[in-house]
Amino acid sequence: MNNLASYTSNSYETHNPYDSYYPYDPYDPYYTYPQWNQKNGYFDYGNPVYGQATGSCYCKKSYLRILNTYEDADFNVQINEIVMAENLKTGQYTRYAQFSPGTYRVKICGSAEPEKLIFESVIAVDRNLTYTGVIAADDEDSADICILMIPEAKENAIAGRMSALRFTNIVYGTPDLEIVASDGTVLLSSLGFGGVSCNLAIPSGRYDLTLREKRSKNDVKAFKADFAPRMHYTLFVTGKYGKESDVKIIIPEDGVNYLELC
Repeated sequence: MNNLASYTSNSYETHNPYDSYYPYDPYDPYYTYPQWNQKNGYFDYGNPVYGQATGSCYCKKSYLRILNTYEDADFNVQINEIVMAENLKTGQYTRYAQFSPGTYRVKICGSAEPEKLIFESVIAVDRNLTYTGVIAADDEDSADICILMIPEAKENAIAGRMSALRFTNIVYGTPDLEIVASDGTVLLSSLGFGGVSCNLAIPSGRYDLTLREKRSKNDVKAFKADFAPRMHYTLFVTGKYGKESDVKIIIPEDGVNYLELC
């Protein structure tokens, strides 16, 4: 099982320390990328999809899937004239569909009453990205639903036996949460409802992880995960929180791992 003490400098390939393509400290198995900021441990930019518009890419396509995290409800989802999902149950997600950059109208109906429209909105799709459109409880009224567009950009800075990890909190009513490794290292932190972390690069392998409240350090859920080399993962924290908590961790593979993007 991976832990901080089990990695030494011998675990990594040797690179020129003055080469800015490899900005991490080889004695620290946890680092952010593509540019390490020693002051805050995060990107020198705040946008987790930074870089998709800075190169010479001229891609005219993106991809979108739908994930249902709303408790105890099944939905039919339509985007313009495309039926994205029928009877999409809690915790289920669709395959990716390809979209051209632009704006699209989303309509969501309950599966039990497919003619009754319960949500309608317009979403924007940028170029050369994959998205997960998350159906969740509205942050102002948990009886209503909303759709959160979670983008993923292809990052080429990750290499070797490393994996990219981030998480998003879709549990209504939680305090700020953090994810901790078995050796006590806080990997990802300070996420309230609807928050999405930056990518964090960690050594690939199997982990015992704990989701806990940041302030009180009370454990919310312990779980295991296996991260493959050079792969990107988003941990969707879903479910119920409170006296009868039932928090779930959904870890689908990010589309940037296998879809055709620049």
